[in-house]
Amino acid sequence: MRILYWFKRDLRLKDNRGLIEACKKSQEVIPVFILDQELLQELEGPASRNGFLLDCLRQLNHRLEKKGSRLYGFYGQPERILDRLISELKVEAVYTNRSYSWQGERTQKKVEALCQKKGIIFKDFNDSLLVPPEKIQARKVYSPFFRLWRMALAGEDLSVWPEPDRLQTPELNWPSLAETFRLVSHQTNRYWKPDYAERRLKQYDFKGYDEGRNQLDVDGTSRLSVAIRFGLVSIRQVLARARKSLVMDSQFVKELAWREFWYHIRHHFPWTENLEFQEKRRGLKWLNREEDIRALEEARTGYPLIDAAINQLKGEGWMHNRARLVVASFVTKDLLLDWRIGEKFFKKYLLDYDEVVNTGNWQWSASVGADPRPFRMFNPVIQAQKFDPDCRYIKKYLPELKKLSCRQIHSLELPEYYPPVVDHRAATIRVRQVYLNRA
Repeated sequence: MRILYWFKRDLRLKDNRGLIEACKKSQEVIPVFILDQELLQELEGPASRNGFLLDCLRQLNHRLEKKGSRLYGFYGQPERILDRLISELKVEAVYTNRSYSWQGERTQKKVEALCQKKGIIFKDFNDSLLVPPEKIQARKVYSPFFRLWRMALAGEDLSVWPEPDRLQTPELNWPSLAETFRLVSHQTNRYWKPDYAERRLKQYDFKGYDEGRNQLDVDGTSRLSVAIRFGLVSIRQVLARARKSLVMDSQFVKELAWREFWYHIRHHFPWTENLEFQEKRRGLKWLNREEDIRALEEARTGYPLIDAAINQLKGEGWMHNRARLVVASFVTKDLLLDWRIGEKFFKKYLLDYDEVVNTGNWQWSASVGADPRPFRMFNPVIQAQKFDPDCRYIKKYLPELKKLSCRQIHSLELPEYYPPVVDHRAATIRVRQVYLNRA
């Protein structure tokens, strides 16, 4: 049987469930990757998403070549390209790993319908989640979800599968990856290289996560979100490494579950793609002032922690998780900007952008989403004092403040710097009035 294997967010050979199953079922597997023109978006600045993706594809192709295979790349709409490939190659099956995002699922359903129409086998496999969302009853709050998730985890195959020994792929007269994507605008990503993933997974001290995860001025987080997003390592590999040092109730494992909670919400409540989970919080009177949006995007809000975080995001394509929480609170609560504006802003720059997790987290930060809690709003000054006490993070990403003392920075005594776009105390009163009117 000739199988066409469709790579998506699983750019690796080791513990790739769909690819390994394809190799078990057939002696002839044709690996393809399709750069979806509708989803293609270049990161602005030095942290090129396209550049990183193409580096990942080159790495994958290099590893496939060592197995006697190669990766064939295409650019366009997946269903149209696969329609042509199925006919040209006379494949008998299409294998892939399951898409759980809104856009990914829509595309996959088109491909599945195409295979059914052509009378060939279509098989997809859960590869990106530890527990598929359909195996857990619908829960709107994280804590009961986590209890069910942890119990369901015991019934899942969490073993890390070795990569295939060899792939048999026919020699096809198709362009190389470089030729296929030469017209795709991209620049080299200065900050992230694909080979970081396995090295980081091996070297990261998971024991230090609880203590270091919130400190902005230390390398305390795993930084594996980019690797997970592109499938450079499997989620089972990450859990296996974490469990060597941590118990199942550890904060790091809870963070893995938190990611899956948003996929759980997306599965059971799919309308949350563009609509607030909480009905009572729909139609909030957002201010959405253009001058505030510009100040945010240009990192001149007048709050050093916020501006430093924006510069990290735009420069590196990544933002520290604690900074993400503070920025999201500032955007939705202090500035009263619609959470959708914040979601699109992160989408524009984040290398690890995941539409399901990003949407869930922005709704949660705006107090309009699932897992409702008592209304919470971060003070950006207090957060800076607590999590960047020596101003190392702020001064790294705001070099113009390097000569100022930390006391000046934390007290907002900033000569020749931008004045605050909003007074936090006044904003606290204002936002509570707006939310109380929708309670």
